[in-house]
This record gives sequence, structure tokens and C-alpha cells, in this order.
Amino acid sequence: MGVRIRKSVLKKGITLFFLLSLAVMVGILLWTTESDTWTLLGRFRPEFIPLLFGLAALRWMVDGMAFVTMVKDHPRKVLTLRRAVEIRLQGSLVANVLPVVLGSFTMHTYLLNKERLNLSESMAMTVLRAVLPVFIFLVNIPILIFLGSDPRQETLFLRLMEVISLPMALIIVFFTYTLFFPHRIKKAASALIRWWGRTRIIHMERVIAWEEKTFREVDQFSRILWGYLRHRRGVIFRSAGWLSSAFLIDYLIGLAIIWGFGIHPPWLYAVLLQCLMRPIIYLAPTPGGAGVWDLTYLGFFALYLPQSIIGVAVLIWRLLISYLPALAGALVLVHEFRRDRRLKNILEKRGVFTDEELILRGEKNLGSSGVPEDKR
Repeated sequence: MGVRIRKSVLKKGITLFFLLSLAVMVGILLWTTESDTWTLLGRFRPEFIPLLFGLAALRWMVDGMAFVTMVKDHPRKVLTLRRAVEIRLQGSLVANVLPVVLGSFTMHTYLLNKERLNLSESMAMTVLRAVLPVFIFLVNIPILIFLGSDPRQETLFLRLMEVISLPMALIIVFFTYTLFFPHRIKKAASALIRWWGRTRIIHMERVIAWEEKTFREVDQFSRILWGYLRHRRGVIFRSAGWLSSAFLIDYLIGLAIIWGFGIHPPWLYAVLLQCLMRPIIYLAPTPGGAGVWDLTYLGFFALYLPQSIIGVAVLIWRLLISYLPALAGALVLVHEFRRDRRLKNILEKRGVFTDEELILRGEKNLGSSGVPEDKR
């Protein structure tokens, strides 16, 4: 399940993320800025500025507590909150480059492995961290029913959210079912592929290769998830609680921006609406969610703020939720790479090499089992 990330891919992806985000944001600001924009911006209450930055910092601390909780039950292994936040910031940055959760999965596994957790433990924790938000999103189904019966559902944005949320909810239910019952999904998929083979609509070799790869991933996800459910259920519920709290803080940041302009919408309704928006943001296919995140919250702020200020509100939200954390993640990532390089140089000067390096240098032989002979 591990994926090797090349530094060149990372640099190009980060550059693309910032350029695309800049282009989208400039377009939104040009579209929404009017003559009274600066007047309305001057009415923003300054006491909300430290509140917003405090919520943004608290959000990453609460998010990091999910990893601290997972590691806490392991004997002789400790993960500090500061290190957990650094891991999450770096994972979030790489997730802006690679699609969906692939980037954060790779980076989280690598960094947890560096914290003296073995590879299987690192992968298990990373899988759990990636899957838990999907389970949390299941709460969107009753929310969708509740908001669907609300007479205020008159604006185009609310109608659009209702239309989008239904297939998103079905995808979440399907993914959850796949994790718990992978064998049934395999049978159904195999039958469908055989039918496709008879119709000759698609290239079968490519589909079969994709099917085998997907099945392997689902099997491993399912096996790890069942392992936690059988032996470490408390970890799942506590970690889910921390992640839910982090999502709630995200929603409060959106509300606080509106409150800063002196407007007080019904807070429960606004939070529930952001709950419906969250899966769209979580699964955005563009680098860093560029365009998807911005347009989603553009519609949200348009429900409560004047037209001339919604672009600025999206910019503030993006800075707190995405741009500043990405910048912090980039700084931590550069420090991480430099520290790894310095450590490697020190070990090489002292003549200390890992088993993998010795094997590559031809100074250690592998036995038939693939294990270095002096450790067999």
C-alpha cells in the first residue's frame, strides 16, 4: 500500500497547488469585489482576528490528538502532541499534491515509521485515520433528511447541496459496506466484469488489473479495520471523537468569519449545512481542492453575507484552513528533509549503514527468505 513520492513530483505538485489556488482566488475576488467591499471590510470586528487564529491553531492540535491517542496504547512508544501536529501538517501538504488521501497516507506512514513504530503499525494507524472521517460522514444521512424538510431550502445553493449530498451519502454507505463486507463486493464486481467482457465495451486486461489492485487494497483496509474493532475499539471511538471535534472547529471558523462582519445566522443550521459540505471538500479531486473548496464556501457565505464581501470571506477562510497550514507544512517538511540528510551524512561518516543500504552496497547478502543472513 505504500507509495514512493519523488521530490520532483512533490515540488511540481506544490507549485501547481499554489498557482492554481492563486488563479481561482484572484478570479473570485475580481468577480465579487464592488465599490462597497472596502467599506464592509472595515466593519470587520478586530476582536475576531485573534479568535480566528486561535481556532485555526486549536484545530490542528485537536486533529493531532487522534494520532496521539492511537500511539498512547502502545507500550514503550510515545508521540508528543507537537510531533503529531507536525506529522499532520506535512501529511496535509502532500495531500494537496496527490489525489484524495493517497498523499497524506504515504507521508503519515513514513513519518510514523520514523517515530519507532514498525511499518505495519504505521500503516494501520494511517488507514484508521483515513477511514474514520468516512464513518463520521454517515451522520450526513439524517442531516440530509432534516434539512430536506426545512422550508428555507429555497436558494439555488441549498438545492444544489441537497442534490449533491444524496449521491455522496450513497458513496459513503457503499464504501463503508465495502470495508466490512469485501467478499460480497468482490463477487458483485466479478460478475459485472464478466458481463462487460461479453459485451466487449471496455478493454478487459486493464479493468482486471485495476480490479485486482483495488481488491488487494480493500482487503488490507478491511483486515486492519477489523483488527481495531476486535482488539482496540476504545482507540477508534476516542480518535473519532478528536476528528469530529476538529471538523466542528472548522465549522466554527466559517461561522466566526460571518460573526466578525456583525451578522449572526442560526448557528445550528449553518453547522449542519457545513457537515453536508464536508465530504465534497474531503474528496475534492483538484490539487488542494482548488476551485472545489472555494466555490463550495462561496455558496455558503453567499447565504449570509452581502455579495460584495463573500470573496474576501472565502479568502480569509482559505488562509486559515488551507494556505497557512500548507505553508507551515512546507516549512516543517523542508526541516524534516534537511534533518534526514544530516543524519544520513553523519551515519555515512561513521561507517554506520542500515541493512537496506548494506545490501545495496553488496556488503550483506540476502537469504532465500529475503532476510539478511545475520538476522535469520
